[in-house]
This record gives sequence, C-alpha cells and structure tokens, in this order.
Amino acid sequence: MFEASKIISENNDWMTFVFLFILVLLTANKLLFNNRILHTGTLFLQKKFLLIYFGKDKSVVFNLFQIVLFSIKVLSISLIIYHINNYFKINSSLEGFVGYIIIASCLTLYFVIHYLLGVFLAAILNFQKAYKKVVYDKLSYFNNLILWILPFLVVYSYTSVLRVLFFNILLFLFIGLLVVRYLLLLTNNKNLIFNNIFYFILYLCALEIAPFVIILKLTI
Repeated sequence: MFEASKIISENNDWMTFVFLFILVLLTANKLLFNNRILHTGTLFLQKKFLLIYFGKDKSVVFNLFQIVLFSIKVLSISLIIYHINNYFKINSSLEGFVGYIIIASCLTLYFVIHYLLGVFLAAILNFQKAYKKVVYDKLSYFNNLILWILPFLVVYSYTSVLRVLFFNILLFLFIGLLVVRYLLLLTNNKNLIFNNIFYFILYLCALEIAPFVIILKLTI
C-alpha cells in the first residue's frame, strides 16, 4: 500500500484521473442542464442569463447545477494552485497527489467558511437579499471563468515543451479573468452596492481582503 501511494505521488498520472473526473462532472451537468451550461460559458459576454436563472433558482447555492460546478471549480483551482506552488517552489511538502489533496481540502474549507461567514454577516446586518444577489453573480461568473480556463489548464498540465510560456499564459489568463469577473460584478451591481456601501465595504474587508492578507502572512 505504501509503495503504491509513493508511486502515485512521484508522477503526474493522477492528474489524468482528476481531469477525467472533471469531464464526467461536466458531461453530467450538460446532460441534465444542457442549455444552462452553454449559457454559463457566455456570461462574460452577455449577462441576460444571470437575471433569467436567478429568477428560476429556488436556491442560489444548494442546487445540483451549482454543487456540480462547485466540485469542478475546487478541482480546477486546486490544480492551478498546485502548478503555481511547483513552479515557484513555494512549499515542497505540497507536491504529488497528496499535496494536491491537501490543497483541494484547504480550498474547500476556505470556500465553505467564506460562504458561512458571509451569510452570518448578511443576517446580522440585515442585507440578506442584496447578499444573495451578489453571491449568485459571483458564483455564476466564477463558473464561466472555470469553463474558459480549463482547456489552458489541460494543455499546461501535459505539455513538455515551452513550459514557461504556457505557465505564463495560464497564470495571466487566470488573473485577467478574475479581474474581469470583479469588474463585471461591480458594474452589474453598482446600484445595489452604492445603496449598501457600508455593508459592501465591511464585506470586502472581512471576506475578500482579509483572507488574502492572512495567506500572504503565512506563506511569506
């Protein structure tokens, strides 16, 4: 058992299983929600589907479509973080399959705590309706981001030439799409944000800025 685990951790064959699992999840979502998965992939270009599906969803987060895409998001972002860690040699203990599992577990925990803290703050400050809309837009745009970044992630994971070039493309594309996501969130919800500016600033400091500051303090 120990030897098998060691072999798996010393090569990248496990990435194939990760991508296969992502493919299975994407296929299942496409079979169950064909039009919606296609519309999700175009949200950066047209926002009308945000309003359409927000009105239809009984639950913003806890529905099958979002849960499946959340799993894909965790698997994909964990792999991006894994590649970044390996490229910059940040933490040697996070290499191989075991390292990837640790990253995925921590990322899942981060997203769960982030959401629960947001719900708690929204309830305490009594702006649940506004928070629900912002969370829905954030999830939807993040789903779009993942669908766009996945092909580049696959290419980098398996390429054996021009590794530096493909890594730079992957990293800058990921950061660029994150910036686009935040700009679209601000643009689409500008009236909502300005009408609740105090709550928005509090939310931004507590749940968006503070976690990154803590992570930087722990890693630097």
